[in-house]
Formats: sequence, C-alpha cells, structure tokens
Amino acid sequence: MYPYKLDRNPYPSGPTPTLSDAMILGGKRHKEAKAALVSCISDLRSKISVATAIDKDFRVVTMIQDVGSGKTHLALHTKGVKEVSESAIVSYTDLSQISPRNMHSLYGAMLAGFTDEYVTMLRKTVIDYLLQEAEQNVPSAKRIFNYGFFDFIRGKSLTDKADELLRNEIVPNYAALDDTLHKEFSSIEITILKLVIEGNFRNDAQNVATLEDIIASLTALARLNLKFLNKITLFQIDEFDSDKESIEFVKAVINAHLPATVLMLIFTPASYDEIRRTSVSVFDRLEKANYKIDIAGSNTLEEIIDIALEYIRHRDVSKSLTEEHERDLAAKVRVIYDEFADFRNVRSMLNIMYHATENAARRNLGTIDEQSIDETIKNVYPGLRIRGSLMYVPISDFIKIRRKCNDIQTLESGVRNAVKDLVNYAHEIGVVARPHVANGEGNGIDVIYSDLYGTKVAVAVVINKDHAKSFEQISNTLKSTSFVDRLVILTNANTTSGSKRGLLVNIDRCKMIDLIYFSNKYNNNEVQQDDSQRAILLAKSMNLC
Repeated sequence: MYPYKLDRNPYPSGPTPTLSDAMILGGKRHKEAKAALVSCISDLRSKISVATAIDKDFRVVTMIQDVGSGKTHLALHTKGVKEVSESAIVSYTDLSQISPRNMHSLYGAMLAGFTDEYVTMLRKTVIDYLLQEAEQNVPSAKRIFNYGFFDFIRGKSLTDKADELLRNEIVPNYAALDDTLHKEFSSIEITILKLVIEGNFRNDAQNVATLEDIIASLTALARLNLKFLNKITLFQIDEFDSDKESIEFVKAVINAHLPATVLMLIFTPASYDEIRRTSVSVFDRLEKANYKIDIAGSNTLEEIIDIALEYIRHRDVSKSLTEEHERDLAAKVRVIYDEFADFRNVRSMLNIMYHATENAARRNLGTIDEQSIDETIKNVYPGLRIRGSLMYVPISDFIKIRRKCNDIQTLESGVRNAVKDLVNYAHEIGVVARPHVANGEGNGIDVIYSDLYGTKVAVAVVINKDHAKSFEQISNTLKSTSFVDRLVILTNANTTSGSKRGLLVNIDRCKMIDLIYFSNKYNNNEVQQDDSQRAILLAKSMNLC
C-alpha cells in the first residue's frame, strides 16, 4: 500500500511522459493552455462539413516554454480529451527521435504518429463504405470483394467477404477498386485508400518522391479523415527547432494550408529564437499563429503544487487525501522549491515526488513525510544541500523547522533562544567568557557576554514582517545600551544603518534555521565534533565571536 491509501505510485518514473502519465493534468496554466487548444479544434470543426473543407480551414498553434515545463505532457494529454478525440484525429511526432532528418523521414514520422487504433478504425470504415456501395448494386464495388457464383452457392454474403478482407484472407480486386473510387476521389486519395485497405497505411512514405508529393498526400489524408471519420486532423510536432530540413518541411506544410487541419508546433524559447535567426519567413508565420500558447508561469510554485497534488487526487479512489494532507504536502513542496533552484520545474519536482512516495511506501507510512524527501534527495541527488547552510541541516530537519516557524513570532522566539544557546556553547568550549545576566527590562537585549579580550558584548534579535517596526526597535535598542562596549543586532530588516557601537548583521531564513537546528542539537546533547566546528563558524559569520 502506498501513502494516502493508493494502490500504486501516482507519479511518473520516466524522464519523459507516457500516454498513461499524460492522462493527468494539473496546474492552472496548463489547464488554460488545454482550454485554448480545445477551443481551436472546436472552432475549426464547427466551421466545416464533409463537403466544404477548403484551404481556409487550416490553423497553426504554437506552444512555447522551457525544458521540463510540461509541454509534451500537455500535448499528449490533449489526445485523450473527449472534446479532442470526438473532433480530431491526432498524429504526435517527436523530432528529437528522428535522424537523419529529411522530408521522407519527417513524413514517415508523421504517419507513424497516428495510433494503431486510428489505422484500424479508418480501414474498417473504408471497407464498410465499399461494402455499402456493393450492397447498392454498384457492379464494380461487388468485384472488389471477388464475390462470385460459388460464394453465393456456399451461402456467403457480401458482408462475409468484407470480413474476410478485414482479416486479410482475400486480396481486393484493384481494377474494380479504381473503377469504384475514381468518380469521387483523386488519384492520390485512391493510392492512400488502397494502402489503408491493405493494412499498409504507413507505407505511403515510400511512395512519395518530392516535397510536393508529401504535401499532396497530407492534403489527401486530411480530406479522407473528414470524409470517412468526420473528424479534422491534428498534427503535433514536438521539439521543433532550427534544423534546416525541419524548417523547410514545416514552411511547406503551413504554406499549403492543409484543409480541415490543425498544425501544432512545440518548442522552447531558445529554439524559437534560433528559428528567428535562421528563417525570418518561418518565424513570421509562427508569429502569426492562430493560437500562441505560452505556458508562462508553468514552473511557479503554485502551479507545481497543484500538479503534484493532482496526481494523488486522480488515483485517490478511496478519497483518503484530506485538506490537511494537501496542506501538509504543499508545505513540503514549498520548501523544496524555495531551497533548490534545480527543482523549480515540473519534471524535476515529479521525480522527487516519485522517489519520496516509494520511500514512504517501503516504510509503510500513510503520508509522505520529511524523512522520505530527505532520503530521496540524498540518494537521488547526492551532494546536494541547502543553499547557504553552514550547519549542513538535513532536508527533513530543515522542513520541520521551516514549517514550525512559519509564524514570525515563533521564528523570532526560536532564534532568540538559539542565540543564547550558541553563546553558552561558545563559552563551554572556551571561545568567549561567561555570559552575564541580561538586566534592564525592555531594552531588547537577549544575551550579554564578554569576549576573551574583556570586551562586553550585547546581542539583540530583531525579526519582524514589518521592516519599519524593525527599524524602530533597532533604534530604541541602540539608545539603551550604554552599559556595553559593543552591540550586535541580528535582524532580517536588510539594513546597514547603525552606530559606532551598534553592528547590524542581516540574517536570512537559512541562517535562522541553522541557529535553531544547532539549538535543538545542543539541548538534546547531540552536538558532535563536526557540529562544533560548524557552530563556531556560524557564530563568527554573525560577528558573535
């Protein structure tokens, strides 16, 4: 059993999404992009009928965002969306898998991008069409199935012969096929229909000699999809870049205005800029796309949190994921996102969540805990640590402390106590003299001690959300410390103002957590030799010794 009573790990394990992974879609920006694509397809489908598709019934859609932002996932997801599957036949092509690239390999990849289910459905529909023609006593249509006297004697029907053709038990009469189809279909369409009937649909890539032939075949295929399946055609081309062959091919497709067709091009900002420098004419066409889907914000914290949660929601048959669970997991994702720039994209975060889920399952946990994430990062990304941490705080402790100290008052209190503990420890190992009792109520001083040279030092912690209040508190503290030789103010106010006796030290959240982490180890008698050296380094970084 996996966390949240799931029967399987809901997160994808591969570096790129599969069709099953792509069934799940989370994130506001991704859902908005999906809605835009569905709108494009619905709009085009509403404007055409089987008999009226012309070159004006063509749309270009561009999708652009950085690597790992979910572009491929979104493209694959749309294939299963009801509004798309009911209105369009989809071919998905990943240009990164095509080498060498030339017009024939590109066309072959587009044919391969159609699903086997589509090929089977088109073949059956075409054969049913021919059967209907034969049943309406079209002589040439009957000859297609080689239906003769002996078939009649044996009790076979035209339907039986059509089934035999579907099972590849008979070969069609090609001369009769030409006679039946030539009145309604072009020669190129007939060529494709013959391949469809034979079950060799994708072999058309071997029949074309020029780019003009390929465009004519794509045009014919789009018309056939509309004629037989009453659906438009959606070509998705992923990893589109500035490769010369790819650019010339796509330019020809755009210029041809394939009827009843949507061309969707997917690329990164870097490849888009390369295209701009390589081919001004293609770039101009991309700039004039009917729909320009920029998944800006797809790697924001809010987007990634929603995506991470959506995977669990989708698999949560028992409805065990509570609002408290969602808040808890969102808080953990927030820490990872804030502290590790490497994980600020959808792909990387999902990898973390996959391994953390596996870890939690091995330990029979009901939720993903901090230790699961800590061990995941240590095992999957060895050597990675919290940015700026002098105490080498483990991820699990870092997450716990951050969550506990989300409240600013709790954080300030924790840092005050931690500073006292650090000074006491520095005294115990002989780095400073014995601390004094901090007298003078209300002066804001947290600890007073003498250094090894006899200088009397006071330390005050000033942490506020409102930095204006911090400045006021700092000013009051500076006025009330004439009884010491040196004053150190630890603050998050990001200020350099002070006085000759008052030294302002800006401490960020990471340093605050370092302090609290040390304090926890100090109070639990868990300070080791390495911890001791890092603690003194931490004290020196804040001018405490």
